[in-house]
Amino acid sequence: MKWIKKLFGKKEDSSEERGLKEINFKDLPSWLDAVSQKISSRVEKDVSGLVKELEVSLLALKESNSRLAEAKVEGDFDIRAVKRAKSNRENVTKQVATLTDKIRVQDSRDFKSLESFYGASTQSLNTCLEHMNQSFRYTRGVFPEESKEVSESLASLGKVFNELGEVIRVNKKEMDAIEAAHSNMNKVQGLSASIAAEEMELESRNRRVQALKAETSKASQALEDFRKGPVWQSLQNLQAELNASREKLRKAETGLSSLVLPFSGHLSRIKKLHESGRYTLKPEVKKQLDICLEAPVHVNPSFFPELQIIFEDNALDMQTQKKEKALLQVKSAISNFPERKKEYLEALKGFEAKKSELESSNTGKLVELEHKEAELLSRVCSLEEDIEDSEKKLTSLREELEHQKKKLLSNLSLIDSDLRVNFPSPVSEGQHEFS
Repeated sequence: MKWIKKLFGKKEDSSEERGLKEINFKDLPSWLDAVSQKISSRVEKDVSGLVKELEVSLLALKESNSRLAEAKVEGDFDIRAVKRAKSNRENVTKQVATLTDKIRVQDSRDFKSLESFYGASTQSLNTCLEHMNQSFRYTRGVFPEESKEVSESLASLGKVFNELGEVIRVNKKEMDAIEAAHSNMNKVQGLSASIAAEEMELESRNRRVQALKAETSKASQALEDFRKGPVWQSLQNLQAELNASREKLRKAETGLSSLVLPFSGHLSRIKKLHESGRYTLKPEVKKQLDICLEAPVHVNPSFFPELQIIFEDNALDMQTQKKEKALLQVKSAISNFPERKKEYLEALKGFEAKKSELESSNTGKLVELEHKEAELLSRVCSLEEDIEDSEKKLTSLREELEHQKKKLLSNLSLIDSDLRVNFPSPVSEGQHEFS
């Protein structure tokens, strides 16, 4: 069946003058439609005769297939050969009948319809040949004349399809280029619109960021002026005094705690003895002991004489040397704690007074100015990031636009190599010409 695969004849591409050599981008759709219509008319003219030949070939194939199906065995053949030939004849006629049913000549003569028809029909033809090829060898031996007619009809049909395929091949390059050019144009238009919109947005953002920077500069100047004024200096002085009083309070608290720290370990042990029932503390003494361990500055000075009694109590199981040392430390606390507590309370009072004075000062203006400056700086930063993103996006869009324009020009050159296209501003200035 190799004869089915051969091409019959070759048609050279025709070179036509398009006439139009320069065109504006906006006029390309109508120009492409006109070229497409011209090619379609040419194709329709070229295939009109082939369609008639195709109808004749299909009818001849149906008739030869019917004769093969009805053919009688003539001659002296081995019964097994006849049986095998008849069985395979059924497959041959079935495949041919399926083929003729699938190939429906269409009224539409546009290029896409013809291309689709050609693809589907040749696929059906190849499938038919593939499925009947083996069977045809057996059928041909017993029904030679009828098989020859079917073979010739298939060859005739194959020749028509080869000629139709050549017409499609000759024009396909231009038709594909037209379709691709339409797609490129849509992308160019879409990208141009996106660029225009993004440029407007970028311009708007630049105006807004300049206005914000001017506003930020005024806010920063207002804050600087405020910090140079008497109110700010007064606040700074108060803050310095508060820091000094805080440091004085810290030292007083440290001095007070240092009286308790040396025997705090013994206090913890006494607490455990009380909790385990091995030593009993009076409720008030237990309360003051807990305070002394947690916050020595709040302990009542009367606790230390009570603590001295506890250390002197023989019921408290404690080494003599440690007990004597602890008693000395407690006596030191009894002597010095009241004075240091007084110093602490005075330092605390001074700190609270300065803190209250600072809090009651008019800091609202400062907070307002600082907040306004910070907010404006944040908005400027955010807008500058948006501007950077817009610039990157514009760069990407412009690169893609140039890429699509080149693809468009490349496809147009396949249709008319002398055509020049004028692209509109601001997408591109001037002309683009094929070389």
